[in-house]
Amino acid sequence: MESWLQHRLSRISLRELNFYTIVFILFLTVIFSSLLIYDEYKDFLKTAAHGIEISKNTPLSSSLSFQDLPKTRLIKIMVEIATLALILFGFIVGISKIINSMIARDMERFLTFFESAHEKVEAILPDELYFNEFKKMAGYANEMGSTIYEQKESLRTLNASLEDRVKLKTKALQLKNEALEEEQMFSQGLLESHKQFIRYAIHETHTPLSVIMANIELFSMSEGRNRYLAKIEAAVKNIFSIYDDLSYLVKKDQIEYPKKAMDLSEYVEKRLEFFDEVAQFSNLSFEYSKPEFPAWIVFNETKLQRVIDNNLTNAIKYTKNGEVVRVGVSSNIDACAFWVESKSQKIHDVDKIFEAYYRERKKTDGFGLGLSLVKSICDEEGVDIRIDSTIEYTRFDYQFPKGGDV
Repeated sequence: MESWLQHRLSRISLRELNFYTIVFILFLTVIFSSLLIYDEYKDFLKTAAHGIEISKNTPLSSSLSFQDLPKTRLIKIMVEIATLALILFGFIVGISKIINSMIARDMERFLTFFESAHEKVEAILPDELYFNEFKKMAGYANEMGSTIYEQKESLRTLNASLEDRVKLKTKALQLKNEALEEEQMFSQGLLESHKQFIRYAIHETHTPLSVIMANIELFSMSEGRNRYLAKIEAAVKNIFSIYDDLSYLVKKDQIEYPKKAMDLSEYVEKRLEFFDEVAQFSNLSFEYSKPEFPAWIVFNETKLQRVIDNNLTNAIKYTKNGEVVRVGVSSNIDACAFWVESKSQKIHDVDKIFEAYYRERKKTDGFGLGLSLVKSICDEEGVDIRIDSTIEYTRFDYQFPKGGDV
């Protein structure tokens, strides 16, 4: 009940409160008048009873006049009480109306002030208000309105400043973007020119290299081999290996490399024959372990050559002088393995050696692109790479999956 009353009072308006006040005053006036009339009526009954006793001992005419007297008096008193109650009710209602209108006027001024506060602040003049409490509230309201207005103006100034700064930053960013686009276009042009130059250089290099190799073979057939010619042939073969790497890097995104069935053991043996002269020039030798059965894989020959040649040339570069480079091919039901093992310095960071341009031996010749190229090919073809490097030896092991689409 209490919560309902609180809820009802919290939602009542001033007009409704005024109406309920008048009803309550009317109710109290009616009760007050009724109590007075009831009290007079009780006195009338007592007087009437007393008059009846007297009338028994008096003549009839005098008895009637005596009974009419209290009735007349009762009616007069009831009329006076009702008139007084109405006058009192009207007086109280009038005073209530005046007070309520004064309160309503002050409240209306506050309501107008708060409704317009979000657009403009018009101060409430205390002299316009009737009650001291409202005059104090007007001071607080004016102070609050002034603070809100100052903050609003400060925010407007700040927003304008921020908008100007954003415009300047946006314009500067647009200029930077335009300059960046120009630089990017220029860089792309340089990169394309660089690629084109490499293509032309590779194309033009192939012919003289082929001529050199052909003349070395012809000279060897006619005059016999000698130590100087062997050095030239080894150097040319190294150049050929670098040429093949660069050629593959330039063409790998432009042409398709078809696969075919190949005997891994036979192909490795051919590449060992090709690099045998290079190994001898570096005072090294190859030791090849053949598989018991043919090791057939489905692979692209160009990609396979890059994997095998890079491992053989790296072994020749990093193997200690006078040692043997052991190379082998093995085969099982699921995969064929190609491995290269030799005595060399320990590889300290196995993962980093596959990064482009990374070389653990800074003094060693090369660009550091070989193993990066091998890693990209192995990732494309699903070849698993295993490396084991200690102070005694270093071994690279490649697991080629059998089968595949030709």
